[in-house]
Amino acid sequence: MEPRFTRGEYWLLETVVEHEWDIPGLMGSDLELHLNKKGHGLTRASLLANLYRLLSSGLIYAKNEVDGFLSTYQQIECALDETPWQIRGDKKYTVYGLTQEGGAQWEAFAAPDWGRYVDAGETFSDENENGIWEIICADKDWLDRYCEAMCFDHELEVSLETIAWDYIAPWQVTYWKQLDGAHRLRFEAQDKEEPSSLSQPGHHPEFLDKSWCAWR
Repeated sequence: MEPRFTRGEYWLLETVVEHEWDIPGLMGSDLELHLNKKGHGLTRASLLANLYRLLSSGLIYAKNEVDGFLSTYQQIECALDETPWQIRGDKKYTVYGLTQEGGAQWEAFAAPDWGRYVDAGETFSDENENGIWEIICADKDWLDRYCEAMCFDHELEVSLETIAWDYIAPWQVTYWKQLDGAHRLRFEAQDKEEPSSLSQPGHHPEFLDKSWCAWR
């Protein structure tokens, strides 16, 4: 049977599909800005009830460095009153995330296509003025499409001699999800001196980045 969630429960599960999130931050006025999506719209009492229901059902965990894993309603209530991570400094803060069961139930409802999930990032070093890009995806053709769209959108000029492919097996996609393997592309790139005169690729990178799961 397909899992049944309240709107608040699903929002809380979906928010931590890729990364853990701090519980006090769920009450922050700038929550939508930090998450780049619509907020949960719950009152404090409803938020607390939804968090505890997911926790007691074994679909999420909550933890901090002082207390370890939390298990009681009172502990979750106290966590909501902590200083949000944005201003915490060295103070204690509590995060929550999906358990394996929570991830499995979210997948059963959302039906994600992990083959289209893309992990892309750029780093810099003191020895090299060019950005070093790394893009990982289980579907090599999808990775090619994403890279083409991304380079066009960011107006990047790729250093062809630095292009390197390899295969990661297994691939830890998120903190709770692992795939058998994925293709990894690495290259150096710099901003183009002149805008590209080529036409826009078939899809914008943001569309490709989000299309791995319709229920996001």
